Amino acid sequence: MYDKIVRYMAKNRMLEGKTGVVVGLSGGADSVCLFLVLQRYCSEKGIALKAVHVHHGIRGEEADRDMNYCKELCTKYNVPAIVYEYDVPGYAAEHGIGSEEAGRILRYQAFEQERLKMGDNAVIAVAHHMNDLAETVLFNICRGSGIKGVRGILPVRGNIIRPLLCCERSEIEAFLRDNNIIYCTDSTNNGTDYTRNRIRNEVIPYLQQNINPQTVANIASLAENAALAEEYLAKQTAECMAVMVTECDGGCLISSAGETDEYMLGRIIRNVISRLLGSLKDIGETHVNGVIALAEGRSGRRFDISKGLYAVKNTDGIYIGFDNDKNSGTVAEPVYVNPPCNGVIYNEQTFDFETVPADKIQKISNELYTKCFDYDKIKFGLCLRGRMPGDRLVIDDAGHHKSLKQYFIDAGIPARKRDGICLLADGNDIVWVVGGRISAEYKITEDTVNVLTVRCGGTEHAEN
Repeated sequence: MYDKIVRYMAKNRMLEGKTGVVVGLSGGADSVCLFLVLQRYCSEKGIALKAVHVHHGIRGEEADRDMNYCKELCTKYNVPAIVYEYDVPGYAAEHGIGSEEAGRILRYQAFEQERLKMGDNAVIAVAHHMNDLAETVLFNICRGSGIKGVRGILPVRGNIIRPLLCCERSEIEAFLRDNNIIYCTDSTNNGTDYTRNRIRNEVIPYLQQNINPQTVANIASLAENAALAEEYLAKQTAECMAVMVTECDGGCLISSAGETDEYMLGRIIRNVISRLLGSLKDIGETHVNGVIALAEGRSGRRFDISKGLYAVKNTDGIYIGFDNDKNSGTVAEPVYVNPPCNGVIYNEQTFDFETVPADKIQKISNELYTKCFDYDKIKFGLCLRGRMPGDRLVIDDAGHHKSLKQYFIDAGIPARKRDGICLLADGNDIVWVVGGRISAEYKITEDTVNVLTVRCGGTEHAEN
């Protein structure tokens, strides 16, 4: 079992060149197995290891039992244990999401905070296994999915690794049983209240008993093939886009659309929409098919996509852009930032980024061109860029927001100057309108752990 997991980690280069690992430890069979494998492997390879346990504020004494078990396990193997306690039900209610999603967000938030403390060459290891992969594939298929969804859970995604995807749940339990290792059981996993639980406890067992005992392994094999196919198609799509897609007038022109295979054209359209909107949230097959239908139609036909984005057939191809608030001038290419770093240049402005622990900060800067932010609230990664469709700014501690366009209007920024204003962004969320307002979402609070200080040489813009 140990050798099988090590080979899988090597195949996917999970720990190649890494100096630290944060392992998520819930106390369940899967995470205990992962913990034991990594404790042995990291000890042999000289890689730092620490465990993070998240107490979700639910399940009462059972959750306390799990937390104490994890602490004792870490003490036994001399591995540092960090415990985070969250009010998951409260967070879910505040953000209007389910408790499962809230728990996932907070767990990964805790994991990432600890990973950052270990340095850039550290990764997060979580205990998803082959059954989890099969559940995800079935779930995605049932709700509607393309090849990306059939990939299920990837072995490596960014700084997250999943060494147990090569093992079925039964193998993990047998490994622990053979080694006389006890573990905790989460009673909520046995119910059918959630869709995933129904797939886990009813659908997959039925398929194994009545269709094929190798159901889980076969679905995992399909997922691996889908991942390889998606990787190949992504390269082909990028090559086609380099030839067919031209940025113009704040949008994109897709040439030769009528001569392109429909499947590839759909992929190109999705990528263009994602580029213009910043994501594919709320974009489905109906939107993509509506644009594809223009390829064979007459010039002048139009299809309204979503959020002010439209497509129109013209003599040069299919143009996708916005009805209003188009960029009127040349905007500098985005510059992605990985703090700490100095001398970052965007649009002839120089920026310095510094990260320090909050307890080292004596005074929060209120200078026009020096601002401080809660670094751990960054979700997608920092970027210096101009305005984009869908940009928004959180304006108060209650989470209310306004569009960047409305902010410019309220601040009295002339339309002719808006394209030249530099933005520090986290996806479509504006962290700072440089020379103007910062987002309330990223403000320093008494709970801030790490502070990001950004200094800019200055611009013409300042909020009225």
